Amino acid sequence: MDQYDALSASAYYDEVVSGNTEALYYLLKKRMGKALGKVYELYGFGLSDDFEDTIDEFFLYLYDNGLPIQDQRTFFSWTIATYRNFLINKSKKEMRKKELMEHMRQSSKGEECGLPNETMMLFLASAIAYADQRFTPRNRFVFYRMLLSFLDHGKAIPQEAMARALDMSPVMYRVSTKRQKDRFLEFITMQESGAALDLDADHVLMRDRIIDAFEGMYELLTEYYDKSLEAIPNAKSIQSLRLDYSHGDGMMHEDIPPYGYVNNMDISKLYPDIKRYLAVSG
Repeated sequence: MDQYDALSASAYYDEVVSGNTEALYYLLKKRMGKALGKVYELYGFGLSDDFEDTIDEFFLYLYDNGLPIQDQRTFFSWTIATYRNFLINKSKKEMRKKELMEHMRQSSKGEECGLPNETMMLFLASAIAYADQRFTPRNRFVFYRMLLSFLDHGKAIPQEAMARALDMSPVMYRVSTKRQKDRFLEFITMQESGAALDLDADHVLMRDRIIDAFEGMYELLTEYYDKSLEAIPNAKSIQSLRLDYSHGDGMMHEDIPPYGYVNNMDISKLYPDIKRYLAVSG
């Protein structure tokens, strides 16, 4: 993305407001990196996320909410002010969450630290159902793609190819995938701290189905994956891409380290492994 360094300010502004996500990401990471870094030092000191992570999340925030048409002369100052407000709101939310978690920890103080298998299964199934309930159609598809990849590395489509099929830039796809992983891990850890996920009636049934069919979770998640694909406008492009890579068996996954859980659904190992994967995966 170094080609953006050579653009004049007006040309660069035109690239960003035209919807070039690569240019927007480069703007936040490089072109305005020092200025935004100073804002982070002032307003992000209490956050658990480091500067790079907040920039990734801010990038998605701008993408999700749209960039209002700005005069070129005020666009950069608007970006700095918006990032400052973003950090302030994020800090308030994180403080409330920490207070809740501490309350839950105090309430459960003295209880056994280890979780029974049935509890781990409940937490995992509830988190999957809650993600299905909360995520947008495209994010839901990316989410199931991530889970299937975790369970079976044997089938892989390059990220850049899938990003193109989804009509996303590679940067947008990578950051969006990371966001779904972060949110899914949050759904799991919320339950560990004593909070309940507010599932609607349909997703309570979905949670129970996942628990009942735990040994066949891979096949069940494939079913949900296919259903999520039907709900996005890029379905035909993705189906065509799968055929290109499938050699007849519909490959669909990402290039990540294998865990080999397809034929060995051991919740006592799967649960901590998936938490570890979600926490460290970029």
